Amino acid sequence: MKKIFVDIYLQFNLGDDLFLDILAKKFPNSEFTINYLGNNYDQFISQYNNVKRRKYSLINKIGQRLKISDSITNYDTVAIDHDALLFIGGSIFREEDYHHTLYQDRIKMIKEFKNRGKSVFILGSNFGPFKSAEFLNDYKELFKLCDDVCFRDLYSFKLFKSLPQVRHAPDIVFQMEINDYKTNTDQKRIGFSIIDVRHKKGLSKYHNDYISSTVKSIESFVSKGYECCLMSFCEQEGDLQVINEIKSILSTETLNKVFIYEYKGKLKEAIALIASFNLFIAARFHANILALLLGIGLMPIIYSDKTTNMFKDINLIDVLVNMNELYLQFDENTFNRSLNNKIDLEMISNDAKNQFSKLSKFLNQDNIRGII
Repeated sequence: MKKIFVDIYLQFNLGDDLFLDILAKKFPNSEFTINYLGNNYDQFISQYNNVKRRKYSLINKIGQRLKISDSITNYDTVAIDHDALLFIGGSIFREEDYHHTLYQDRIKMIKEFKNRGKSVFILGSNFGPFKSAEFLNDYKELFKLCDDVCFRDLYSFKLFKSLPQVRHAPDIVFQMEINDYKTNTDQKRIGFSIIDVRHKKGLSKYHNDYISSTVKSIESFVSKGYECCLMSFCEQEGDLQVINEIKSILSTETLNKVFIYEYKGKLKEAIALIASFNLFIAARFHANILALLLGIGLMPIIYSDKTTNMFKDINLIDVLVNMNELYLQFDENTFNRSLNNKIDLEMISNDAKNQFSKLSKFLNQDNIRGII
């Protein structure tokens, strides 16, 4: 059994949790150690026989605090204990204020593995947003050290297509098996994937417009006899806070037809709920993909080029609500077009399996298994 060290963003974000879920189920005969020190994910990973987290005991904490030992960035030991390193995630290459520190940490980790002749994979990501040539060049040097880099959008791929190890395949979640979730329902239900735009760089100015347009949209749907569900995909990133702000503005009468869903690690429960929607007004990236997979109507709320690029790649650009046109959330024509904003995903889903093609070969497991 090969052991893979997995660097992944874990903050009970539904999209990233799906990445881990798909990875663990696709390769049941491999062991994955997640680069996570807390214990609040223990219940989530307990459902997988092949996933564990880094051990970080009280003794490790004391040693770290007193600078007697290093159990956080001791990547030399990690590299000895594992057969390969995998970075898996979506927007993991953004130019942020902490770029230099994160970059140095990643380089250190990668070099410890490469110095021991071990493989390094980067899967499922997009590149950016970024502003400086320095940032771009830094990561070009990092990607050169890797054995396989598979981006989820063509824009990112084209930035680094000169590197032989760089590839492209659709987002990992497109390959999910969702037949168990598809349902015919008589319910009139609209879902909203809510985000805190203030959490996204440069978008704070749209916060009030986002709140007011969402309130108007909810009121419009309730007046048409719909029930509305406000979904938080990640509390850590402010989703729930904004939901509560929206609730505080809605009338008592409207609130009687509104309910809240907070994702806390129950993937199947969340996906089954989304399958019950007639329409998903989706700000979260993977809310859009789940709507497409489940065959429900979709109104994308675009806060990032990563979402626009994904829709361009699959040639579905008829309905895109950008931050400067949020009034379209309650526009009757946009609503009607969104109900039929769907696409046949068979080819895209098959192509998405190629995200794992090189890792699958490395793990000697070429048979693709169904997911979820």
